[in-house]
Amino acid sequence: MRSASLLVKIPGNWIGCLASSCDLSVKILKCVPKNNNGGQSFLQIDTDPGLSQEELVNRIREVEPNCTVQLTAAGPGRHIGTVELQQCAACRLMADSGCFMDSASNRDGGMMQWNVIAPNAAALRNLVEKVKGLGCTVEVEKISVLRTVSELTLAQEKVLQMAYEQGYFEIPRKITLDKLAKRLEISKATLDVMLRRAQRKLVASHIGEIC
Repeated sequence: MRSASLLVKIPGNWIGCLASSCDLSVKILKCVPKNNNGGQSFLQIDTDPGLSQEELVNRIREVEPNCTVQLTAAGPGRHIGTVELQQCAACRLMADSGCFMDSASNRDGGMMQWNVIAPNAAALRNLVEKVKGLGCTVEVEKISVLRTVSELTLAQEKVLQMAYEQGYFEIPRKITLDKLAKRLEISKATLDVMLRRAQRKLVASHIGEIC
């Protein structure tokens, strides 16, 4: 599994157009396909508190006339709700590439940041190529390999837990590798290898890779 952050600019995208014309931010919390080429987004919009909910709905409909909007006030200047589109390029791209939209938010210059979950590197590459194929701008900001703690062995989990509790990762360290090995009743060399292998897995999970 891959988790990726993509910067995408789709010409005519209603969120980019809305954010460019108004001083507001939009965060898509969930996006699902609907009715063939359509899609529905559950989102949060933060605006100037002086902009009423009715005015916000009207501005959304100005940039996307064929949409259904349902918003609820969630505090001063904050609105949550759904926007349903008859044509949703993002949903179609996700469905065609086998990826999933985890969340999205607007950025400067009409750009959108997509946080995407992909089953593998091939699906992610497929998504990027399909976005480019539509004549859209796309930049891959970050890719991480989704891992779980279960990928660490029980022994690795044990030594990491002990090392953390004893202050091995503190600066300065509260315990030496030699003393930690004695408490775990293993050799210093063995402990060093176990810690480095476990840390490598955790670092790979954070940094990730595309291939």
